[in-house]
Amino acid sequence: MTATTVVALVASILAFLASLISIRWGTSLALAKERRQLLWSKEFDRLLALEEHAGQLVEEVASYRATDPAILGPRLEELQNAAGRFSRYDDVRRATLQLKNTLDRMFVAKRDHTDEAQDIRSELDRDLKRLLSACDQVTRRDKLL
Repeated sequence: MTATTVVALVASILAFLASLISIRWGTSLALAKERRQLLWSKEFDRLLALEEHAGQLVEEVASYRATDPAILGPRLEELQNAAGRFSRYDDVRRATLQLKNTLDRMFVAKRDHTDEAQDIRSELDRDLKRLLSACDQVTRRDKLL
């Protein structure tokens, strides 16, 4: 075996090893990226569902029509539980709990026909906007639009 043959053999082995390492590293990066995208997609869907649920509750409780406590109770409890599911995002959790508190107060005011219902309606709008803003910060939706 001549020196040029040995050099060519060593060079081809090194190229083969570099190729294997490159493929392994590229595959690992692609899998990690796909995993992050899947997790983010699910998180995004959960935040959109929270926004939708909160908006529906605000519309139902703030409306002037009667609300059924048997139907509304579990939906309000679901919003309470959502706060725990979003504990990773402190602003979303706090905004959810604040909105839930205001919804409860509005429900009691409607049920008891008190005069403070109009004041609470404006609080509902403010608290819903605060929740939507917190969700937008997490999703960075304000920067996307």
